[in-house]
Amino acid sequence: MLESRPVRAAVLMAGMLGALVTAGLSPLPTAAQGRPSGGAVRAVLDNGLTVIVQERRAVDVVALHTWVRVGSKDEDDEANGAAHFLEHMLFKGTAKRRAGEMDREVEGVGGVLNAGTSLDWTYYHVVAPSRYFDQMLELQSDAMMRSTLDPSELERERRVALEEISRRDNFPTTRALELLRGLAFTVHPYRRSVLGTRASIERMPRETLLRFYRTYYVPDNMTVVVVGNVRTAQALAGVRRAYAGFSGAPVLRLPPPVEPPIEGVRRLVAEQDVRVAYLAVGFPGPTVRDRDVHATDVLAYALGRGLGARLRQQVVERARLAQSIGVSFLTTEDPYLFVISAVTEPAHAERAEAAILTELAAVADQRITEVELVRARNLLEGEHIYGTHTTRGQAYTLGFYATIADLEFASAYLARVRQVTGDDVRRVARRLFDPRRYAVAVIRPTGR
Repeated sequence: MLESRPVRAAVLMAGMLGALVTAGLSPLPTAAQGRPSGGAVRAVLDNGLTVIVQERRAVDVVALHTWVRVGSKDEDDEANGAAHFLEHMLFKGTAKRRAGEMDREVEGVGGVLNAGTSLDWTYYHVVAPSRYFDQMLELQSDAMMRSTLDPSELERERRVALEEISRRDNFPTTRALELLRGLAFTVHPYRRSVLGTRASIERMPRETLLRFYRTYYVPDNMTVVVVGNVRTAQALAGVRRAYAGFSGAPVLRLPPPVEPPIEGVRRLVAEQDVRVAYLAVGFPGPTVRDRDVHATDVLAYALGRGLGARLRQQVVERARLAQSIGVSFLTTEDPYLFVISAVTEPAHAERAEAAILTELAAVADQRITEVELVRARNLLEGEHIYGTHTTRGQAYTLGFYATIADLEFASAYLARVRQVTGDDVRRVARRLFDPRRYAVAVIRPTGR
């Protein structure tokens, strides 16, 4: 799984965890600990491992997530795809469990096991009946600390990873986004695909994965999240036992090169065996730490989310220049892209791009209406609530923010979204949408 989002998969990223304030709690002898008012407890064990526990006693389920601060951003050209390849390998056997045993063990208790990789992070999750928490914790920690990266399994997973790359390249929507990524970034590692290239995966040795494993899968670079029908003190004690003896050198994650501003319009047109044209238009966007991230989320919803979105209404419904249109804004550690994607008839591609730019200029010049503003904020809040009403969704959100920012950042998110005004949205649109500086990738039918 790639580039998942706590609330809106591969579309937009935002979150709200409820008010987080320090409250009294009996200290654990091996952890620095604090409790947010929303119920989550955050502890840092003596070995540097961060643990977050949130009790949700209404359902007899527990979600157990482990987040690692490593993604494609941490790769070079030779190692491109290593973070994702390693994700595939981690549960393929340990000194204690042979390949396939972990999957069967989780299935045997009625649980679900999965994982995901993105630009800035990798995560692993198990969801199971809460009475099997200790068993699932022992299983997951076994993989985190003692995966063997079995050579025979590595070759099997290499074929799986190559098949994912083939599907990515054969699917025009994802290919257009990949082309845009490589066009918009020249020096920053965000230019590389999370999956890697066919060449990098084909020649990647086991030693590269071992290096990633030993470098990044260390306590101070990881967060364990537990949400569900558990007792906080018992869950923390269980994690402490499971990771006893776990150690490793702290990760030195050097700042990546700063991407220079886009000068002019960068355009790439590729041909493929398709019947329609696929457009991906990208503008540099803010980071998770940028004060404009909340208004940018609202802007993205106003432009591209739902039947009433501005771009759908103007470009699809009224102008009839596109069959479908959407907006993607991923929350990231470093500046990434605010992307508008559209599917259109090949003969309409240039006009569709012009119509998109016209609407972006209108938002920058005239601001969105109050109706659009309220609609966007309501959708944003509603989708978050829907996305975090399960133990798995809540664990994902807690883990995501603990990894990419911190829980304190999340505490005020929804309040700040509600404070976003039409003037804020216009200010952000003026900042982002320079019609003289953007990147656009187009996939059109062969020979057209």
